[in-house]
Amino acid sequence: MKQTEALRRLLAGPSAKAVLALVLLLGLTFSLPFWMRSTSEDRQHMRQLTTVPALLEDQLLPLPVMPREEQDALRRMFRPPSTEEVRRKPRRDYAQVVWEADIRQLISPWVSNADEAQEIAYWTYYYCRRFHLSIELVLALMSVESNFDHFAVSNVGARGLMQVMPFWKEKLGSPKDNLFVIETNIRYGCAVLRHYLDRYHSRIKALQAYNGSLGSPRYSSKVLRRMKQFRAIESNKQEKSE
Repeated sequence: MKQTEALRRLLAGPSAKAVLALVLLLGLTFSLPFWMRSTSEDRQHMRQLTTVPALLEDQLLPLPVMPREEQDALRRMFRPPSTEEVRRKPRRDYAQVVWEADIRQLISPWVSNADEAQEIAYWTYYYCRRFHLSIELVLALMSVESNFDHFAVSNVGARGLMQVMPFWKEKLGSPKDNLFVIETNIRYGCAVLRHYLDRYHSRIKALQAYNGSLGSPRYSSKVLRRMKQFRAIESNKQEKSE
């Protein structure tokens, strides 16, 4: 009986936990010397790469278990304006004209093309009004995420002005949507930001979730500091549920 039990243990091999512990130990052993010799740029790059699992865990994996009402709300927000809406663009009132001119001036150091600047200004104002967001907050987020480069691609695959992850359109939007199109990117980015504001009722946590860095104040602090550059005065009047 003892021989049979010993043979069973031998055939069973090491447990999954033991194997995992061994893999982690080996990984630490090989990466520690590199980390000690690396520059600050290398370390920042490694931190960015290690945010990928956290980003996917926080944003992609919960989608199947996200409350149905949240999924439906995001699907509605991801939809583009109707053909009729686009065709009969509402007459721009004085406030919109002033805001668009202000946005064009504010982003001019990064966007030299007048038509591109006007398109960014128009859709930023449009979707901030639609989703009850602070214009200064959205501009600060764009500045931090892409420096207003609507063709920007991050090392984790985020795209466009607001660095939107493609899985949003694949899971809850339209897979055919092009995130390098200014209107599309701002629509998705503002919708995701609104979603997180509604979920966390906190601007700081919403920004951290948007960036996939919940619990770390670095990103949210950077965006909030950048808001000052975009004259963030009484911006919370345009926001709700923060």
